[in-house]
Order: sequence, then C-alpha cells, then structure tokens
Amino acid sequence: MDEGILGLVAAVVIGLALLGVLLFQPSAVYVETPSSGEVLANPARVAVGGLPEGTEVGVRLRDALGRVLAEKALAFRGSRAEGLLYFDLPTAPEGHLEVFSLSGGKTLVRVPVRFAGSRGIWVKVFFLDAGGKPFPAVRRIPATPRVATEAIRALLAGPTLPEERAGIWTAAPIGAKLRSLSITGGVADVTVSVPDPNAPVLELFAAQLRQTLLQFPTVSRVEVGFVGG
Repeated sequence: MDEGILGLVAAVVIGLALLGVLLFQPSAVYVETPSSGEVLANPARVAVGGLPEGTEVGVRLRDALGRVLAEKALAFRGSRAEGLLYFDLPTAPEGHLEVFSLSGGKTLVRVPVRFAGSRGIWVKVFFLDAGGKPFPAVRRIPATPRVATEAIRALLAGPTLPEERAGIWTAAPIGAKLRSLSITGGVADVTVSVPDPNAPVLELFAAQLRQTLLQFPTVSRVEVGFVGG
C-alpha cells in the first residue's frame, strides 16, 4: 500500500480515537449544593459548578414517585450557576435533583435528596403577565413569623420555568436583594438594593412588591425604596 495512503489511514484512526476520548470522558459538571442525600428545607439553595462559560442550565426537583416539585433556570455567575428553589409538597420522603441543559434538555447530573417533614405555608407572589399586569403565583414558604419577608424572598427568586414558558416574567433586576422590611401601623416599608436605582423598569417591580405585601391583613399601604447595590 502507498505510504501516503497509510499515513492518511493512520491519521484518521488517531483522530477517531481522540474524538472518542473527548466524547466519552466524564462530565465535569457537578452539584455543589445540596450534597448527595441531603435533607432539603424549603426553599432549597442550589449551586452547580464546573460549567463552561455561558452555559444555561435549569434544575428540576422530583420526589420518588416522579412528581415534579419545582423546575427553574439558574442564574449563571462565573463558572457556576445558583438559585433558590421553592418547591411543592412531596408525595414521598425521598427524591432527586436533576441539572439539565436549557438548550437541549439533556440531563447533566443528578443527585439523590431527602425532604424535611415541615409542610410550610402558602403565599402569593406577584409577577407580570405578557401585558405587564400583576400576575399571582403560589409559593410554599417556611412556617415563620416573618411571612412577609419570606414572601418577598420568594418573589426575588423569580418565576419557574413553566411560568416563564407561559409568558410570566419579573421586572426585578438581576442581583436585586432585600435590604429591609418593616411593618408598622399598617404601613409596610420595603427597601431593595438594585444595580440601577433609576431604571424605568423599577416602576413595574415596585408594583410587584406592593401587590405581594398587600395580601397580608396587617398591611394596608406599602412604601417602596430602591438603593444601589
């Protein structure tokens, strides 16, 4: 056989071998938190590491019977993605957390988890519909005397993936954080840190905050403040 053909065949064989190594090497994506077998309280903090720059991932929480308790996109920061996951009541004490690609839906990693026994309480958080009008979504939050604070934290966690697919969105800027919340004499005073306190979209976000707080019988008026952060 001609030496040139032999060289070409050898190059092809080596190329295929290298491709096989790349295709079948273990995934570097891993779940930082929760750890395998961890008991999840509601909300559950989720962090995923080992992601290539710009990767968009979501997480899906299922109980042992396969029921989806929550499904949400994670915010990407550096080489990791993270977020808070508010989930429904499980029908079994165990389950698993799946991390999947938003572009193709492929499951990247899965870890077993367990669920705490607390039932929690249900509140409404107000996002926005396609027309920019407040839209109530239901969230299960921890049973706590600071119900209003937890409701605002659930609001800041953003819509679930099914809600986003239905056109539900939030005007809360990425990185918005609750600075303070007090309720005195029926007036709720809430301050949120945002990247740009003068952004026009904050008018819509303020409406979301007001509607979320006005559901509580101890609140008759809401004062909203934004600060840089």
